[in-house]
Amino acid sequence: MERPVSSGRTVYAGIGLVFALLLGGYFVYSITGVVLAFLLTILFSIILSAPVNYLHRRGVGRTWGMLTVIAVFAGVIYLFGLAVVPVVEAQSSQLVEDFPALLEEALALFNRVQEFFGLGARVSLNGESLPDFGRQLLTGSAVSTAAGVGLTLATALSLGLVVLIATVYMVIRPEPWVEGFVSLFPAGWRQRAREVLWEMYHAVQRWFIGQLAAMTFIAVFWAVSLWAIGVPFALLLGILSGLISFVPYVGATVSVVLPALLALISEPFTLVYVILAFVVIQQIEGNILQPLLMSRAVDLHPALVVFAILTMGTLFGIVGVFVAVPLVAALQVLVRELWVRKMDDMGADPNPPVHVPKMRKLPDFVGRALESLRPPRP
Repeated sequence: MERPVSSGRTVYAGIGLVFALLLGGYFVYSITGVVLAFLLTILFSIILSAPVNYLHRRGVGRTWGMLTVIAVFAGVIYLFGLAVVPVVEAQSSQLVEDFPALLEEALALFNRVQEFFGLGARVSLNGESLPDFGRQLLTGSAVSTAAGVGLTLATALSLGLVVLIATVYMVIRPEPWVEGFVSLFPAGWRQRAREVLWEMYHAVQRWFIGQLAAMTFIAVFWAVSLWAIGVPFALLLGILSGLISFVPYVGATVSVVLPALLALISEPFTLVYVILAFVVIQQIEGNILQPLLMSRAVDLHPALVVFAILTMGTLFGIVGVFVAVPLVAALQVLVRELWVRKMDDMGADPNPPVHVPKMRKLPDFVGRALESLRPPRP
């Protein structure tokens, strides 16, 4: 007699859970700007808390530590601007000036390829249509579009200010946030909740360190390689490649398109060297640098990363793309700690994988450096 009642309650509970998830998803979708600001605040807080924690261990207060980190960051940006910005600005101006000629050469190359394979009609730039297009950009439709962009920019600036203020306060006083979240769990689960939060914090920090090192490596070696090959605008292309490599897999693919086109236009045979340099840089970055710094903390499947980027980009736009990977890394830790390990404790796998790749071990000096940046483990 009790089984139908229990089964009915389970069905109703499942239906209620589905409706609760749908309602929660709709609520999150309706306030995507606020959710994105909160995710950015958490991400920046984790990143900035590492040097602040290090200074706090050395006797520096968290407020002064935060001010010191901001000052150092601003100084690094200023020195980088003094050293690199003039060259980048000159190359950018030259690229804009040479763009019409480069476009003509690219179309001529495209037409030669078409003629070689016997495909389609020739493509040409209609000079008379370009002024008409320029006049259309200055019409009312363009003005209304600019007004919309201005509104979006104002919203982005206001959300950026909110993220900055919230990040500063969260880094200065993290305990109320952490302990307030932990207090939502039963008393017997709170220590486990602290350990899971620690693992998520550790995974995001590993991701940031590995990503920063990868971006620097790609920017430097890509610029040097393009300069050695003879591709124009090498420094500008190297910096752009380093910046867009923040988006895994997708950024690397996009970064090779413009250098390949410039190589084809200037000297077609240099395309072979550009592709070879790209493959070597990606192999070093993907097989040595990333596993060495990220290790097993951010061992994400490429397909999972691509779908995460697609989902976050659809929900939150271009900024969501940059948050996708650390969010998935944190969620992977959450699933592993709260579900996978629980399933492993229920029994042994009768047919475990035979070949399990061994993860690279961090060098001792790198491990000690990372350990000094983390807060005391609960």
